[in-house]
Amino acid sequence: MKVPYEAAKYYNWAEITELINAWEKAFPDLIKSYPIGKTYEGRDIICMELTAPGIAASEKPGYYIDANFHAGEVTGSAVALYTVSWLLENYGKDTEATDLLDNITWYIVPRVCIDGSEMYMHTPFTLRSSTRLFPHEEDQPGLHAEDMNDDGIIAQMRIKDPYGDWKVSESDSRLMVRRKPDDAGGTYYKIYQEGRVVEFDGVEIPIARPRWGLDVNRNMPAFWDIDAKQPGSGDYALSEPETKAVADFLIGKKNIAGAMSYHTSGNVHLRPCCTIPDAQMNKDDFEAYKLLGTIGAEITDYGHCSVYDGFTMDQSKPLRGVYLDWIYAHRGILAWSTELWSAQIAAGCEKPKFDGPRAPKNDKEQEADMLKVFTWHDKEGLDGFLPWTNFTHPQLGEVEIGGWKNKYMFQNPPAQFLPDICEKNMRFTNIQAKAMARLAVRKVKAEKAADGLYRVSCGVVNGGYLNTAGTALAATIAVTKEVEVTVEGEGFTIAQGKVKLELGHMPGRSEKKAEWLIQAASGTKVTITAKSERAGVCRHKFVLE
Repeated sequence: MKVPYEAAKYYNWAEITELINAWEKAFPDLIKSYPIGKTYEGRDIICMELTAPGIAASEKPGYYIDANFHAGEVTGSAVALYTVSWLLENYGKDTEATDLLDNITWYIVPRVCIDGSEMYMHTPFTLRSSTRLFPHEEDQPGLHAEDMNDDGIIAQMRIKDPYGDWKVSESDSRLMVRRKPDDAGGTYYKIYQEGRVVEFDGVEIPIARPRWGLDVNRNMPAFWDIDAKQPGSGDYALSEPETKAVADFLIGKKNIAGAMSYHTSGNVHLRPCCTIPDAQMNKDDFEAYKLLGTIGAEITDYGHCSVYDGFTMDQSKPLRGVYLDWIYAHRGILAWSTELWSAQIAAGCEKPKFDGPRAPKNDKEQEADMLKVFTWHDKEGLDGFLPWTNFTHPQLGEVEIGGWKNKYMFQNPPAQFLPDICEKNMRFTNIQAKAMARLAVRKVKAEKAADGLYRVSCGVVNGGYLNTAGTALAATIAVTKEVEVTVEGEGFTIAQGKVKLELGHMPGRSEKKAEWLIQAASGTKVTITAKSERAGVCRHKFVLE
């Protein structure tokens, strides 16, 4: 049954819940949903669990996807919803979709910071994560974002000022560029975000800290630090209901071995670590991340790097309390955070190399890039720029309001670009899921050693690319149980060996032998079960002859 779903659309929370309900009605055997916690404002944070019937969801390797840790980065929820639609609509028709639901359990949380996303989508405001006021409950002195001209958009204000740092570009009158050190005698401007100044003294316009200063992607337990050192980190690790819900869920679902968290923007697949260089990482995991990142880059045309080595501008101030570090360093799950979309790259600007600390471009380079964006914007017929328009500000007097409509231009793409972004990035998570460990039992032998005595043996195989622990690190930090293999049945006893054998954690595409001496009569039914929390459960049944 086809459920109406539009890939080129940003869904609000009411529409997402309607979509989830429609999927559950259309595909009751493949999907169920449930809350994993509540937001600050009391909304249910919903997880969709997708898998084919026949084998319990907990007995398959689990892959987890979430989006909107950052409220305004709604492209992520679009990719999450696209993935759900593709899996459900193609099950039984497409071999890949069928395999991915037959053998894997998918846990997809399409929106974590629901409250913030609702504010972002339904008001002019932009916020990082939660709607909880932090660190102050009252507006602090300085400029705060406001829609002063009531057009539904918070843009920029430019004010003519002979001491201003900005001027109009000679190449495009819409573009503002920095004034050169020797510029004199022209028209110059001060540029601010559109807004109102609290406790304005008539002269200074300081920039106030945003009302909603929480960043829940700095609120996780790994290397958490106080707000004064890591802005937005909250009162303590997991102080926010959204992060607590995600952490509790990931700890509770023992089968989750891989994960993706969607963000914007940058066109880059980010991997651990956030606080240490690649040289200090687990070497086996580093090689796995590099290989999978290279494959992902071929599919999406994105870059791939660690947050610390390739994405952090100032490595003396590494990002702390980040979800990506927690899920890998504390839980041993092979996880990524993809920064979706880049208007500059879409416009043909040079792609970052992500091979070292990020350095900001100089003024000339930035102007060249923005001219390309304007050219692309106009060619595509987009509506992403507000012409500079005169406005009488109640505090600042005559100003001009205009500039880019940032929400669906730079932070998120215009909606018509969503289908391609969703398709490519879903293909990358499919690759990640297929790379996870999968247990199988093969080469089963039951040789009669004497009357009533059988020597039973088998090979237990990890047929996936990754370790049965999820990562090599997980195998060393005891966050998941080792592989177990048991032989069971009625009417027999173990003459030699144990019913349950511990095989340890198994690297990718490796095999171990299990063997027992069984005292039993001919015709006895026997089941060999290989079990791993993160690589699934496999059973082989046979009859002794």
